Amino acid sequence: MRRPNRNRFQYFLLNVLLAISLFAPAIRSYAQMDGEPVVIGKKFEIHSKVLNETRSLLIAPPEGYDQEKDRYPVLYVLDGDENFVQSVGIVRSLIESDRIPPMLVVGIANTERIRDLTPPTQIETENRFLPKNGSADTFLQFISGELIPYVDTHYRTRPYKVLVGHSAGGLFAIYALASNPTLFNAYIAIDPMLSWNNQAAVTKLEAVFKNTREFSSDLYITATDEGGPALSADYKLCGILNQRTPKGFRWTFKQMPGETHTSIPHQSIYSGLDTIFDGWHLASPLKLYDEGGLAAIHRHFAEGGRRYGYDRKTPPFTVSLVVAALIAQDRLEEAATVLQHDPKTYPAPWNQLDALARAYEQRGDKEHAMQYYELSLKVNPNNEWARKKLKEAGVEDGRLPRQRY
Repeated sequence: MRRPNRNRFQYFLLNVLLAISLFAPAIRSYAQMDGEPVVIGKKFEIHSKVLNETRSLLIAPPEGYDQEKDRYPVLYVLDGDENFVQSVGIVRSLIESDRIPPMLVVGIANTERIRDLTPPTQIETENRFLPKNGSADTFLQFISGELIPYVDTHYRTRPYKVLVGHSAGGLFAIYALASNPTLFNAYIAIDPMLSWNNQAAVTKLEAVFKNTREFSSDLYITATDEGGPALSADYKLCGILNQRTPKGFRWTFKQMPGETHTSIPHQSIYSGLDTIFDGWHLASPLKLYDEGGLAAIHRHFAEGGRRYGYDRKTPPFTVSLVVAALIAQDRLEEAATVLQHDPKTYPAPWNQLDALARAYEQRGDKEHAMQYYELSLKVNPNNEWARKKLKEAGVEDGRLPRQRY
């Protein structure tokens, strides 16, 4: 019987131990990297009787949805497989900066993309190279009769809806606007394939607008600067919209230099939402104040809110921005008026009363400075600076509000 070679066995054991020592840090590192997944939404499947197939939906409610009871507008995104993640990121970024209201994002995944997103075509080359086309009406029926009711049933939604489509999806967005104008409140058509069927979707929309005097909706169209038949169709659409825009209908066409057909969706979605919801935010509060006073600012937010289905008042932060800008320009009397124009709805923050007092002090107006230091201290009895200034002015400690602990 042959005995095992002890030296060989020891050498083998040494190599095993060496391998363990080398790979142990990697194993520990891998274990540490196995963290919690970041979830931005959920995937659902619904069976469509209209399409006779099961369709996948990707749905992301706004952050804090489960802790709130409010209802939300909905952004419907075509080509949801590709555009859902970036759409959620864009929407949440715009919400965070208060440029749009909190929204649900619904991505519609594809099965037969060209079939669903195109109307029928009479062009021989289009039928030859893209033979499975022409079911846009059926897909629109699925969206209106099955998809939207499903979302409205399972989520707290508002009536305000936005449709986003890229390329063939952009063509579908224009076609949906022409076929069922009130289904969505706003449309973002990204580098749309409007040359399809000899620009038939453009002609269809022209016929609709020819007989429409008033229509509250938004259309945002983007294009690359690559030229070609699609861009010619965009220009034709713009010419029609210039001549036949119904009252209340807003539209924007924007070429995006440097973007390609595949890169353009991200910038288009961001810019499109920001433009459509321009009544939700106010980029230059002082400019509008100078044009029409506080009344113009309050009107801006009230009218913008109504457009999106909200009863909305001017955010207190916007009033504070106007006050800060007026103080910076030494327009102190105006700042004081704005700061105290509606104490019930917009109670004056102590820090802005304090800033106004300091500005009067720098101007040499001690009387008004002490007036606003006193008001600031009433709002915030722990404001040591205001307390110090009032004492220096001779106000007895017993007349000052007591500090809060």
